[in-house]
Amino acid sequence: MPQVVLKIQDTLDKWGMVELQGKVDCPSSVAFQGAHIGDLHIDKTGTPQLVIGHHILTGKVVKLEKPFGVMTKTADKNWVIKSVIEEKYIFKTRPKPIIQKNPPKTKG
Repeated sequence: MPQVVLKIQDTLDKWGMVELQGKVDCPSSVAFQGAHIGDLHIDKTGTPQLVIGHHILTGKVVKLEKPFGVMTKTADKNWVIKSVIEEKYIFKTRPKPIIQKNPPKTKG
């Protein structure tokens, strides 16, 4: 399963990992790294929902058995830990299309 590391908030201390069943297609002319793929939302019950284009995926949160470190290399070639990932969001179900319901037509 493909896994993607992402920032959950604008701070460096809260990161997560997304695991998808299948693959995300991207045109060959577009660089995949750093591209906006979709929006991750957590509802009131704690269920993650990933919106990609006109599709929505519903997943679950799983605590990692071993934490995952996110590191970067500095100019002097030292490694710096940016964050520690302790949970991942798993999306195993097929995406469902988002269908907008039109309001009923009024007479007049």
